[in-house]
Amino acid sequence: MVLEPIPGEVTTVTVGFDENADEVAHQLATQWGVDTVIGADASAHVSLLRATVREELALALEHRGTPRAEMAARVEDMLAAVGLTELAERDPARLSGGQTRRLVCAAVAIAHPKVLIVVEPYAGLDPNSRAQVELLLHGLGETAVVLVQADTRSTRPDLTPVAPGDGFTLGPLSATRGTQRRRWWKLKAPEHAEFAVGPVTIPVQHGGVTWLRGGNGSGKTTLLRAAAGLDGHEPAHSSLGMALQSPMDQAITPTLAQLVGDAALTAELGLPPDEHPLDASASQLRVAQVAATVAQGREVVVFDEPDTLADATGRTALHSLLHRALSAGSALIITCHDPAFVAEITAYATVRECSINTV
Repeated sequence: MVLEPIPGEVTTVTVGFDENADEVAHQLATQWGVDTVIGADASAHVSLLRATVREELALALEHRGTPRAEMAARVEDMLAAVGLTELAERDPARLSGGQTRRLVCAAVAIAHPKVLIVVEPYAGLDPNSRAQVELLLHGLGETAVVLVQADTRSTRPDLTPVAPGDGFTLGPLSATRGTQRRRWWKLKAPEHAEFAVGPVTIPVQHGGVTWLRGGNGSGKTTLLRAAAGLDGHEPAHSSLGMALQSPMDQAITPTLAQLVGDAALTAELGLPPDEHPLDASASQLRVAQVAATVAQGREVVVFDEPDTLADATGRTALHSLLHRALSAGSALIITCHDPAFVAEITAYATVRECSINTV
């Protein structure tokens, strides 16, 4: 790939369905002799060396020997720039997906690197968070910013509409996130969580879709993980499957074919059957993850931001899979920050909205 970083400008590199964006980013970094790359999995870039968001932001400046007063001012400015001021004292390992992506972008950008390569910079961000990150990346002075991302143009699903069936509810559901880590010298477990959500009752419908709405950090993922019986909770339904927000978290087999569990479906989706899930493109992995979840045939199926990391080809495949689940009578719950993706779903399914409130 013949491309040169341009100081003070933002350049976009578009990858296809079969291209691993992280690999492309690291190839560029090697070509240019730089190491400032933020990969698709933002959580992998949290250092785990600092106890608060504020300290995490200061880490790069500490390494550069930045004077304390200057460092403090730059950290506060960056907190404000990415909307994390109110979360400055929170454990950086216990943020939501969108909050984590904002933190990671800020933690690298604060050092003003000569070149900054970011993979899927806006994945999983609500409109306000996306605007903050976009403004940040376009305002880094002489830094050459390169965005490596998929083509996410909207598609027009040509699928037969599915008539919804009987409705029912899940809940009321409540969950907590962010209990402070127990230090080795503390004999008593922490009593208070940093974040609580609920009670929320989610209406669902066989053959229909419920769009669970809320901004980054509102607790959607926390609540749905609880509904699925994760993080120490009891499942909210006896037949419930979930595609997690990060497909990397469910890449537990040596090949995509084994992850999907259906050779014919793997071929139908255009997935390389023998590829290791973590060597596949992010879009391929997302499709495989959703396919594996749908193939379980559960009565209730939860998809946490299924559109993120998927390119146009991947989106088409995702619609086919959602349609398959609906046609089988499953009740679907999705979270999504892209109204265009939900609008595409309405071409073949009944979609109802459910907003989430934090407490």
